Amino acid sequence: MNESEKKIVENIDNFDCHVTSVFDPNGVEPNFTYSTGLTKTLGVPELIVVGLSPELGHSIVNNYRDRVKAGEVFTNKEFYSDFLEGFDVTFDSVSDENKKEFLLSSVWFYEEEFEAIQLIFPTTTGVWPWDPDATESFQKLQPSLSGTGAW
Repeated sequence: MNESEKKIVENIDNFDCHVTSVFDPNGVEPNFTYSTGLTKTLGVPELIVVGLSPELGHSIVNNYRDRVKAGEVFTNKEFYSDFLEGFDVTFDSVSDENKKEFLLSSVWFYEEEFEAIQLIFPTTTGVWPWDPDATESFQKLQPSLSGTGAW
């Protein structure tokens, strides 16, 4: 194992997961943050958050972990509060193709199939990416990773 891989395993052992944030230094592609280890430690899907700052994404992943540890169960396409202050969020499955493209640390860690979900959030005015009123820039900021194509 290299140093990065050792750090992933150490964080999973100490905190139930490792959190990875990825950003495009040119600002063209959206930021994304995801967990590795939650399937192993807590038996739940890994989480990816696309389109938010690394700091906020990290906080959301930790909030998800803490809520799961407290016994909360999350179901795709249901709405939940308290991830983003003042806004509901929902979840959707991440396709195998997108797991391989976006969740590289998780792919390395599991070496086999694992489940992952995407946290989906609305604009500050309550528009969801699939709404007819959603702008193209908002849809690009938060692309669907379900494998069904565009919103």
